[in-house]
Amino acid sequence: MSGDVSTDITICMADFASEYEIVSINKNVKNPKTPIKRLKTLNFAVKERVNRNAIIRYPYFNRETDKENYFENLLCLYLPIRKRDDLKKPYELFYQIGEIFDNRQQCNLKVKDVVHENRRKYESNIKETGEAESLFNQLSLTLKDNDWVEIVANKESNNIWSREIEQEENPDFNVMYKTKNKNTFSDMRQTYCTTNEIRSLLESMNHEQQEIFYYVREWCMKRLHNPDVEPLRLFITGGAGTGKSHLLKCLHYEATRIFSRKKQLDPDENINEIHTLITAFTGAAAVNVGGLTIHSAFGIGTQVQSLNNQLSCDKLNSYRCKLQSLKLLFVDEVSLIQVNLWGAMHSRLTQIMGVHSNTIVFGNIAIIAIGDFYQCSPVACSSIYSSLLWSDHFEYVELKINERQKTNFLFSQMLNRIRKLKKKEDIKKEDHDLLEQCHQNYLKKEYHREALHIFAKNAQVDAHNEEMIEKCCTDIRSFYEVDANEKQVQNNISKQTKTNKKPLRLAKNARVMITKNISVNDGLANGVTGRIIDFLEDNNKQISRIIIKFDSNRVGRIHRINCRYCHEEESVCVTRESDTTDQQESDLRSKKIMKQFPLRLSWAMAIHKAQGITVDQVIISTKDMFGTGMGYTALSRVRTLEGLFLIDLHPNKFYCNENVDKILSQMKNISKKELIFRQSSDSLNVLCHNIEGLRCNFNAFKNHYATHKADIICLTETWLINNNEINNFQINGYIAVYQSRSSSFSTNHPLHSQKGGGIAIYFRNDLPMKKIQSTENLDLEHIIVEIENKNFIIIVCYRSAQQKKLEFLENLKHHLECIDCDDRILIVGDLNEDSLESKSKTISKALEHLGFANIFKHLPTTSSLTSMDCAYSNFVPNKKECKQVIGTFYSFHEALALSINIAKDNITDCNETNHKSNHTMEISSTLNLISSVATISQYSNKRKATATEKTNNKKIKNKPILRIINDSNASTNDDDRNSHIKNIIQVDKYPSKRELQFLSDLKEAIRLSELSVTDFTSNSLSEQLSALNFCTIKIIGDGNCFFRAISHQLFGDETHHRRLRSDAISYITRNTSSFESFVSDEDTSIYDYISRMNKNYTYADHLVIMATASILNQNIIIHEYGKRPLLIPGSDDIDQQLHIAYNPNKEHYDSVKSFDQTIPVLSIHDLQQN
Repeated sequence: MSGDVSTDITICMADFASEYEIVSINKNVKNPKTPIKRLKTLNFAVKERVNRNAIIRYPYFNRETDKENYFENLLCLYLPIRKRDDLKKPYELFYQIGEIFDNRQQCNLKVKDVVHENRRKYESNIKETGEAESLFNQLSLTLKDNDWVEIVANKESNNIWSREIEQEENPDFNVMYKTKNKNTFSDMRQTYCTTNEIRSLLESMNHEQQEIFYYVREWCMKRLHNPDVEPLRLFITGGAGTGKSHLLKCLHYEATRIFSRKKQLDPDENINEIHTLITAFTGAAAVNVGGLTIHSAFGIGTQVQSLNNQLSCDKLNSYRCKLQSLKLLFVDEVSLIQVNLWGAMHSRLTQIMGVHSNTIVFGNIAIIAIGDFYQCSPVACSSIYSSLLWSDHFEYVELKINERQKTNFLFSQMLNRIRKLKKKEDIKKEDHDLLEQCHQNYLKKEYHREALHIFAKNAQVDAHNEEMIEKCCTDIRSFYEVDANEKQVQNNISKQTKTNKKPLRLAKNARVMITKNISVNDGLANGVTGRIIDFLEDNNKQISRIIIKFDSNRVGRIHRINCRYCHEEESVCVTRESDTTDQQESDLRSKKIMKQFPLRLSWAMAIHKAQGITVDQVIISTKDMFGTGMGYTALSRVRTLEGLFLIDLHPNKFYCNENVDKILSQMKNISKKELIFRQSSDSLNVLCHNIEGLRCNFNAFKNHYATHKADIICLTETWLINNNEINNFQINGYIAVYQSRSSSFSTNHPLHSQKGGGIAIYFRNDLPMKKIQSTENLDLEHIIVEIENKNFIIIVCYRSAQQKKLEFLENLKHHLECIDCDDRILIVGDLNEDSLESKSKTISKALEHLGFANIFKHLPTTSSLTSMDCAYSNFVPNKKECKQVIGTFYSFHEALALSINIAKDNITDCNETNHKSNHTMEISSTLNLISSVATISQYSNKRKATATEKTNNKKIKNKPILRIINDSNASTNDDDRNSHIKNIIQVDKYPSKRELQFLSDLKEAIRLSELSVTDFTSNSLSEQLSALNFCTIKIIGDGNCFFRAISHQLFGDETHHRRLRSDAISYITRNTSSFESFVSDEDTSIYDYISRMNKNYTYADHLVIMATASILNQNIIIHEYGKRPLLIPGSDDIDQQLHIAYNPNKEHYDSVKSFDQTIPVLSIHDLQQN
């Protein structure tokens, strides 16, 4: 726009964004308050803002870690420039010493002074905020995971209880909180559970809930470190009382805790970013799980005609600012959601995230939907399972353990049968008898007189409520609607029903329900119930507030802080509200608006309103039930059979929607990770875990789904002070052995008096185990146990970071010398040495020298993806699936699971175990010539020098390495949309000899004469390919071009490039020991290489191209101008070929096909000649 704006708008970008607005050039504005400046070449104009300046939004960059972006952003905002080229690099230096010419003053000005002057207009306390920002940046780099976890988890509670809010009589407060209109941006505050509040829920999850919890947790960990992971789409269903809301709260807490680590991984991350969000269809359901309504969360109208209304530009920007980091969305009570609202949510997320693709749904956001389609369905509308946005995109899992009625087995079984009862099926006799007894109990009036009544229709609800207010209350008051002048309107006719609205009859001690979402994040939502305790009058002796004590103390906590009438009280006052469905849709400027107290009597409620609540007593009328799932929903509201009373019994009213079975049968079940433990006499199941405090984590550890399936449990860092303390932490069926830190070290050792440490072993009481006592104190935290008659010894040890490695190794070696060399030995524990680090691993090398191998080598065992925990063995486990890393929410360390065949696993010298390939090289002699005369990219001919260079005629020998098992934990995700990819990719394999030979034959330097085509006459690569009847297909050049070209060869499009990259990297990760010597000098280790190459937009090199050829079982032919085609071996069949073209000047790959658009095939002779 530099050439369009006149010189009188020589201002910085911040001033322009704040003081001017853009208007359409086609819009004819009569008598504008400020002149419109029309631009010369662009199709819009600018004009000064009239009322007030706009608030400017701009990206934030960390000055400590991202200086160039920080200063570039500062210059773009506050330095008046005409074009981007006016900014000189490096930006920091330009800011400090640069000068610009000022047209108005006709002189040079210092850039720093100009920026500072303009910045002062928007940041009044630059010095103070700069110091605070610098301090914050420094602290953000040093904070640990748990620090950020606590900050995020307790942020909302701290804000609520610590800040001081202005009293209501403050006019500014009234303007902020009481003049919302439909253009106001919704508050995104959620009710976060603190660690103490959520701990009991986490520890009480049953095994069914835990399987789902750790399934989602694993996805969150992957998503934290890899933004390209496929979004999770999961439907969690189950009958009433199976703990769906319980599980949702646990999942939300854990996901929030995991994604809060993003701040540590990326210091520029804003702590206020929303990574997870809970939503629900109704306000009451949202309050129950601490979330927001779908309508308010995404700015979707509540009326059918307003569902697809587009957001204004300002509001859309506000939502994007708030939700740009959203990764996981929870949707509760999905059975109540209408199909058109589900589609509107997809459209809105797509709009907010700026993702526009026919193959991407919900803005590529992960979604966990919770609900039960066997309960009530949406009123007068189709359910979401009839939408194309449902069954094709979601997998599901069903909870079956009833937690609400678990103490009453007969009642629980009856509910399960009625839940899936078909309309034409007869109810079972035993169920009919139980329900008949409930009817008889009603006739005997064995219930409390104010017990909740549930009816199918609102007319019955109103009749019972009127009856109860007459019985239970005195001094009943009638409240009419009031207009904008606070005058009562007694004959107000509703536009919707065309009927005269009745007055609201209320009294002290009356049971009431809120009928409007006043403040969902404060619990004041539609459907929340309580009891009236008082009425407050204004100066005109009119009732202005109704004081209510709600059933839950969590309702109105924020209100009680802000309101002078409710401060330090347990009650909440309710005022008149406009007659709209949601406060966001109120238009307070309307002169015809009516106000009424958003309340109704609640001794009785309709079945749809009751969905989601749990009570001790309920009285139900069944005769007028008219919909599927209504009977089951009503019956399951009560905890026990003794609390259920039936006014009448009509068994034919109990039936489900028969389409639900069909829908669920078509959905894909989640692929749960099966525990590797085998229940047989020959299997020994070992669980090893750094528990980080047995006292504080005992309940969570004891309730973990893997604990009671293990034969031996080895714990480190128990933090118990003395050996007798273990008696307080016994597990039924297990015998405990303990060794404290103080008893492990001599009194003069520095660690003797230090807190922490401690080793414990639990083993089944039927397992013949004995503890081997040491004859001398060797300053080693350890316990040695032996399985009698099996020659099997387990050593559990812990090395503190303060203990020197050489001292630890010397003491451990002394113990090993005392053990029979024919025994099988397993050393497990936390040795505080990361096996994934590229640095020298002293302990690992020493143990390998002694004949041990780490079974969990190269597998991350902590939530920070380090490998601190280990299991060294001097034998090779017989089964492939013998190891597994198991997630834990209560410790930084994950648990290690081992399943060992104690009858068959034999001792093997690990240093003599070499990997043997099952493949043969049928065309190796042909490929030797080709592979030695071409290069792939600028990094292809670079690799680390090794001590022993291989030659073409020498046999390849791998490094001594123990291939214990296949890495079952690194498998790729299976997706229906990528099923065709899965069928052709094989990641679970070892590199063949020909692959390693090819990599070995890439020389540091190759003479250019050897690269030339002997009969070279072409002027370009196109001519060179044309001579072969080939042509190039242009590929997008974004750093992914190699994988895009391969995707185009395989599938005819470029869309699968991310999957191909991910699988190639997985293959390299599984075989790091084979490939580590071929990493170029650009990376310090194979792990640095994997981390770099795993990122999107990273150029492919020789190693990842080799890996791609291998996993696809295809020979990749690379064409380059003036050179022979290079064959990257991937298949023994020479006809299995993929062809790509390489441009070394642009470092770019294109796809190569025949003129008829088929994949070319070259013979060995053609390759040699070309």
